[in-house]
Amino acid sequence: MDIIDGTMPPGAPLVQEQIAAKYGVSRTPVRDALVQIAADGLATAVPGQGYVVNELTDHDVHNVYEVRQALEVLAATQACGLHTPRQLVRLKSLIDEYETVDHSDAEELFRLGTAFHSALVEPSPNEYLLKLLEGVWAHPVNRRISRTLDYTPEQQATVASDHRRILDALGRNDAGAMVQILAACFHIRGEA
Repeated sequence: MDIIDGTMPPGAPLVQEQIAAKYGVSRTPVRDALVQIAADGLATAVPGQGYVVNELTDHDVHNVYEVRQALEVLAATQACGLHTPRQLVRLKSLIDEYETVDHSDAEELFRLGTAFHSALVEPSPNEYLLKLLEGVWAHPVNRRISRTLDYTPEQQATVASDHRRILDALGRNDAGAMVQILAACFHIRGEA
C-alpha cells in the first residue's frame, strides 16, 4: 500500500530486512511480497541490493488505460439494453455521490469511479470478461495511477458530466453513443 499511495516514492529502496523490521514480520513473507510487487510492475530487483520502487511512466499509464478501454467498451456494449431500472438508479446515485466528494480525495474518487464502471458493465453476460475487468481495476498499477491523479474541481465535474452522458445513452439503449462517450473519456484524459 505504501507504494500505491505514494508514501514510498519512485527510486525508494525496498530492503527486505528493513521492511521485515518495520512491520514486525519474518523475512520470508517480505521476500514473497517483494517478488509479487516486482511481478506487478511496482518495483525492480537490483542484484545484491534488494528492490527499488519503479517510476510510474506515461507508457505505464497508456498501457493500463489501453487495456481498460478495450475491455470496458466491449463489456459496456454487451451490457447496453440489459440494465434494470434499479441498476440505472444505482448508476445515477454513484454519479451524484461522485460530485459531492472533495476533488482532492483521490482514493474516494477512485472508489466511486470504479464502482460506476463496474455497475456500467455488470449486466454483461460474459463472466470471463467481467473477471478480467475486475483484475484490471484492482491491479496495483491501476490503483497507483488513480491515487496519483490530481483533480481540479473542473476535471471532477467533467468526469461526472461524461458519466451522466453515458447514463443518458444507456437510458436510450444507444450503445453507439455510449461507446463513443466512453472511448472519448479515455482518449481525452487517459481515464474515464
